[in-house]
Amino acid sequence: MNKSAIVIVAVFALGTGFLVSWYWQANQPIQLEDGLWFGEQARTLPEFELTDHRNKALTREGFNGHWSLMFFGYTQCPDICPITLQTMNQMIQAIDDADVQRSLRVYFVSVDPDRDNPELLATYVNYFNPEFIAATAPLEKLRPLTRALGIAHEIYKKSEDDRTYDVDHSGAIVLINPEAEYAGLFSAPHDALAMARDLTRIVEHN
Repeated sequence: MNKSAIVIVAVFALGTGFLVSWYWQANQPIQLEDGLWFGEQARTLPEFELTDHRNKALTREGFNGHWSLMFFGYTQCPDICPITLQTMNQMIQAIDDADVQRSLRVYFVSVDPDRDNPELLATYVNYFNPEFIAATAPLEKLRPLTRALGIAHEIYKKSEDDRTYDVDHSGAIVLINPEAEYAGLFSAPHDALAMARDLTRIVEHN
């Protein structure tokens, strides 16, 4: 092989290597600081129907066209729920890109439907951010959604008349994409600034 041919082969190999490297990096899942991004592994949500804090139906179709963060808890939760909702409020305020901020909706879903009626949910979420949406449903209607998202929750009553019971629940925040697919997860503990940067990367990338 003469010198010119060697140079041509070397340049071709270098260019091919660059293209392969670029393609590999371009098709990797988004690298996040505080969460997991499922990319092409996102899963379509099951059909469900909740009632939001305005007494309106909230279904899977309502999640089309925007990015959503969904957290499951209950209004009488002593620590995790208020801390998480405050963190999500701080996260929204920390997003510098106005388009990204407008594309996000935050949902608080109560897994304690016996005590958390729409009026109580409205008062609760408005304390953290009037743009947040709260919802709940009877447990038999709620479980298809929580099971699909891997959200564990359990009510511990001492008796049927017990109104001071505790509720165990997962502390994760679920990310839903504009196609109503389970697209990512932010596990506790949550960092508002890191989440803001992560969500900006995700929305701008997609």
